[in-house]
Amino acid sequence: MDIRALRYFVEVVQLNGFSRASDTLCVTQPAISRTIQHLEDELGFKLLIREVDGVKLTDEGNILFDQAKELLRQFNAIKHSLKDKSGPLKGTLNVGIPPIISSTYFADIILTFTKLHPQVELKIFEMGTKKIIKALNDGIIETATVVLPLEDHNFDVQKCSTERLVLIVNPQHPFASKKEVHFIELLQQPLILFADDFRINDLINSACGIHSAKPIIAGRSNHLDLITAMVKAGVGITLLPESMWEQNSKEDLVIIPVIDPVLSYEIALVNVKSIYQSRSCQSWNQLVLDKFLSK
Repeated sequence: MDIRALRYFVEVVQLNGFSRASDTLCVTQPAISRTIQHLEDELGFKLLIREVDGVKLTDEGNILFDQAKELLRQFNAIKHSLKDKSGPLKGTLNVGIPPIISSTYFADIILTFTKLHPQVELKIFEMGTKKIIKALNDGIIETATVVLPLEDHNFDVQKCSTERLVLIVNPQHPFASKKEVHFIELLQQPLILFADDFRINDLINSACGIHSAKPIIAGRSNHLDLITAMVKAGVGITLLPESMWEQNSKEDLVIIPVIDPVLSYEIALVNVKSIYQSRSCQSWNQLVLDKFLSK
């Protein structure tokens, strides 16, 4: 069994087909098929079943798939550590950040990091916490900042900050003159929220569950600018982190505290356990912790 065979196998499964894997790996389909056939012969088990719309894993294939992903991640970490012994930091660092906190905290961190390490290509992946966790497990990103809770025990977690959500309305909204709003008052209001996979939606849904109600969703978006534009236009109201508005005040929007319950959550820096962290990753993580702890 070799690393190349495992890589081909994992790509075929993840991309659900030999053709797509061929395009990604820049290897011919017959070569991939032969390599996986040799892997099956070596192990003595059928791993994949070709179907009209892709591939299906056998029971043995499922076991190998989980183990192969971990082996590939460990192998890549070993290669990274051997190249990363000394000298100026180089290469690429892939970082995951939820869009809901990216504009608040990370502009300064990115600027500082790029000044300190100009030879490192910094790639920022903006996505919800649930997608970030998958990307970390798949080895696509090396480090990330997420919204807790985190049920996966595969990570080292360093709590950074506690946030709370505040209500955002336009000046014409009936709530605009209120000093604070009870959460129950929001249940009959159309809400503009982030996409389903964003962790703060779980917080909002849990608060709704206290009152045995479901939120009225007027719209969703992955983009903060579009959410605030819909609020300005009167499409609905939204709930966003308080720190976002402390640093980016909007004269054409009104920010109101929400109580009973206060919608608070924790932000944490996370890394996969027992995986080598490159010096670039270590430097990034220290900048993140310094930024949050200095608040």
